[in-house]
Amino acid sequence: MDITKTEETPVNHLHFPARELNHNEEKEGDSTISLETGSNEEESSDCDQPSSIANDLGLVELLKNDKAYDLIHRHCISNLTPQFEIVSILKNGFQSPSARAKLKTFKIYADSVAEKNGCCCGEGGGSKAAAEAARVKYGWCGVEKDELKTILMYGFSHQNLKNNNGGLLYLSPDNAPLQCMIDSSSSSCDEDGIRFLLLSRIILGKSEIVFPQGLINRSYPSSPEFDSGVDSLTSPKKYIIWSTHMNTHVLPEFVVCIKAPSILRKKNPKSPWIS
Repeated sequence: MDITKTEETPVNHLHFPARELNHNEEKEGDSTISLETGSNEEESSDCDQPSSIANDLGLVELLKNDKAYDLIHRHCISNLTPQFEIVSILKNGFQSPSARAKLKTFKIYADSVAEKNGCCCGEGGGSKAAAEAARVKYGWCGVEKDELKTILMYGFSHQNLKNNNGGLLYLSPDNAPLQCMIDSSSSSCDEDGIRFLLLSRIILGKSEIVFPQGLINRSYPSSPEFDSGVDSLTSPKKYIIWSTHMNTHVLPEFVVCIKAPSILRKKNPKSPWIS
């Protein structure tokens, strides 16, 4: 397996863990959908802004007949109200040496967490069992337009998370894209009313339940036993990635540009999770 070959990037069914870490093999089965995005050549879209952003960030704008576009679009539409308009979906092609290194690092950490949690995967990793043991899933987080480039190039920083309690990274589960737009820590719209949502793969591993008051002055798990935090073990609405893990356990894969209704064009002033 060559983890650096990324021209064809599969996307798993978003209600299931991102089990397949190999970006080049198709797996059959009901729980995983591998999608090939085809050519990386960009075509002009109806909106000049996302196209220019794609060029500036080194991303690929997915076409509407692309399998990944169709899956993400349908998934967003089913979880958002009709007032939202999906303007564009951009894919991280992992073309630069540093981006390929991040991809490889993510795979190594996923294997490491899987091994820690009792999966004897051996070399070659990237197996269904390894991804299940590492609990690799997808999650959403909103980012500011001017933060996208630095996050994709250098990773997350405390500056990006300045509005969050303790500088932690909060992500919404894959079936709750709206949640990351209504929290007070979420990004604001740009001058054209566009919100930018990162859809990332996350290594959740073993999660511990945490509450807002338990996050003060904490930037790491309560014990080496845990890899992430959640607000509920049974039906989490927030994935909490500690600042010590946010650049090893989170891999941004897509940017979804959404035109939000006017009521959400300003940040929500209150959230029980944010001080």
